Amino acid sequence: MLAPYYHATNWIHLPAPLFASKEYSLSVTPESEVRISGVYEYHSELFRAIHGAESIEESSRIFQGYLEVLFNLDEKVRGKKVSSYLRLLRGWLFDANSSEGAVLKGWVESRFGIVPFYHRQVISSIHTTAYHEYTRERMHPRLNRNMVYYQLDLLYAYTQTIIRRFFPDYLPRIKLYRGVNDINDHLIIERYGKNHACIEHNNLVSFSAEKEIAQQFGDHVMEVDVPFTKILFFSGIIHRQGFAGEMEFLVIGGKYDTRFSYY
Repeated sequence: MLAPYYHATNWIHLPAPLFASKEYSLSVTPESEVRISGVYEYHSELFRAIHGAESIEESSRIFQGYLEVLFNLDEKVRGKKVSSYLRLLRGWLFDANSSEGAVLKGWVESRFGIVPFYHRQVISSIHTTAYHEYTRERMHPRLNRNMVYYQLDLLYAYTQTIIRRFFPDYLPRIKLYRGVNDINDHLIIERYGKNHACIEHNNLVSFSAEKEIAQQFGDHVMEVDVPFTKILFFSGIIHRQGFAGEMEFLVIGGKYDTRFSYY
């Protein structure tokens, strides 16, 4: 069986195997917190302003305006806008195995220590050609520039703040769904029954808040209770950017207690 690889160090002060474990997901409480080192300390004024906002729309304006100024996101180089978190999100939502997807998976690997085991192809080891090709793609100078990992650090912290501020029903976990064609294509750690297993999901993966939407993407639907601390982004928290279509959640992977149904 494929054995996922975890780095010995990361930026969250929790060992990667622990953060990726099923036990962690089941133990999260509304008071749990995961912080990427330095983010809140260096950007405390931003998060104070977001905490004081009256609505998600106002929070979004504060967040987008802050990043536009800090990272010069309106600037153009040779007629093209500089690399941004918004470009990565759009690329992921179009195709998780795109170059933008590689950068996002690389950010998860860097910050949380969880190495992807799939990008365009199976990555069975960090010593394989598949891992080398993924690494080369995630470092592509067209996308991985303009301190884009630091932009994603702020996006994660923003999402966590928005959940606490405006989505108390997501604490400590939210039920999410993912449509797939074959359960056996996934990394099954342990089976508990015909429709119940512990599955290791890739280091970044999309889910939907709507079961009916998930059904459109496969013959089977996975059902997972995702702790809020493992949500990077979800539709509706960044306004005027066209992300609200499929109630999509970008979830940091690992081992999850997973139930599945057939259609």
